[in-house]
Amino acid sequence: MAKHVIHPIPLMTLSRPMSEQIYRLAPYVGPTVAVCIFAWYIEGPKQRILVDVGMTADMMRKANVPGFSTTATHIQTVQEGLAKLGLTPEDIDIVIVSHLHLDHIPLAPLFKNARFLVQKAELDYQRNPPPPEIDPRPCSGELLDSIRFEVMEGDYEVEEGVRVLHTPGHTPGGQSVAVDTADGVAIIDSLCLTDANWNVPPALQGRMKFLLPDCHNDLNQAYQSMLRISELADIKLPSHELRLAWVKAIPEPKQEEQTV
Repeated sequence: MAKHVIHPIPLMTLSRPMSEQIYRLAPYVGPTVAVCIFAWYIEGPKQRILVDVGMTADMMRKANVPGFSTTATHIQTVQEGLAKLGLTPEDIDIVIVSHLHLDHIPLAPLFKNARFLVQKAELDYQRNPPPPEIDPRPCSGELLDSIRFEVMEGDYEVEEGVRVLHTPGHTPGGQSVAVDTADGVAIIDSLCLTDANWNVPPALQGRMKFLLPDCHNDLNQAYQSMLRISELADIKLPSHELRLAWVKAIPEPKQEEQTV
């Protein structure tokens, strides 16, 4: 089995009401939550693979998304994050697009040599977005037209040890990424989860397996997608979990590896 390594690249942070992160159950888990916007580099495959490309805090402020834009805080540029790994945006061969909300894709023009893998259902949804009362985070058609998409349907293998799972619910064409590592299968979700979605508070333990995302396109699909991830993942990587901004590599190097 391939033993790849995932490098989170944190770009910016946001603060949002817990009621937007946890469906119906915010009183059990607190009033607010801090989230992080990431790109994720997968080290090990023959091709250089990134999951999502993110956006800048300036872009978020200009987008003027209620509850998001005013709390956007810069961490680093994607160029700076990749440089720490000895890479530039031009070095990336493949970008796996978890979904096409505005915080996951606006930096795509920097990746001039990359193929962007997207679900057909996602591209169809974003080309004909619902009203902002239903989904306030669409991409612009101009941006979508500028990207070299490779359109996929359902599950597929990108390379040995890197698989994509169609996990709708947050959006119709969400796709999570399963990566074989030395510590088992790590999954980066497409549902914009944090640890709060997986950590059921004591008052609800025994009643619920996990807490569904409040921002969803189809709640039952979101449940089925989270159930699938929980059954397949040895390591869950919630795609907006701030804790991971301080993690350099997944799995983290063992102590003996660090001192060699």
